[in-house]
Amino acid sequence: MHKFRVWMAPAALAGVVLSASPALAGDAAKKADFGGFYVGTDIGVSLVPSVKIKDYTPADPSVVGISGVEAQTSAGVAVNFDVGFKLTEAFSIELEGGYYRNGFDGFSSGEFVVAGLGATDVIGGSGNFRQIPIFLNGKFELPLTTPNAGSDGGALKLELMAGIGAVNVGANITDIAANGIPGVTATVDGNSWELGGQLGIGLAWELNSRVNLGVGYRFMMVNSANFGTATFSDPALVGIADVQSESVFTHAIQATLSIEF
Repeated sequence: MHKFRVWMAPAALAGVVLSASPALAGDAAKKADFGGFYVGTDIGVSLVPSVKIKDYTPADPSVVGISGVEAQTSAGVAVNFDVGFKLTEAFSIELEGGYYRNGFDGFSSGEFVVAGLGATDVIGGSGNFRQIPIFLNGKFELPLTTPNAGSDGGALKLELMAGIGAVNVGANITDIAANGIPGVTATVDGNSWELGGQLGIGLAWELNSRVNLGVGYRFMMVNSANFGTATFSDPALVGIADVQSESVFTHAIQATLSIEF
């Protein structure tokens, strides 16, 4: 009887180990879903509602100032590239760079002002606004569905992202004119690095265990930007120093792709 018990103990232990093997393998597979690097890209459309320029009143009354200037933009391109690392199954950190470009679409308001002579509307202009962001992001992934049976892909995830960093904001606008004053134009061509931040939300579909496709929305904000000096075609006119914008808001809708290693 004792010999029977002795032989049964290893057999029972082996049965427990064998029955637990699938679960252990599943846990190992789950653990392998983090602790690795990934690269990604996002390509889509950027929208900047408007760019408001801060009023400029020069100390010298003979120098031209500006008041109430607001520039409109057209839909443009938004491209981002990122390199990330999955700290857990749900959380990643990533370094991201990008390029945004929106066409200039005229002035909706604004005046050139000269003390003692009055004001005239700002009109005309052609060119573009551009932004080059560099962000450190944190990203959460929340599973919405599970992978297809017998497949390593097919799961749907909700992605939430927040980032902070620096953004180079620039403007290149030529042929800016003053209503009623022919033959004189102004040019703005400058850029500055500013503190910026962004928030994003998206859906990602696991094509397989390494490749994810999706769609996302992001909101980017820069507190202000300095476009440098506005110069006039008439050398007798003193340029408008430090053309500065108020906060610049950018919306982007993008297709996304990421590859895990």
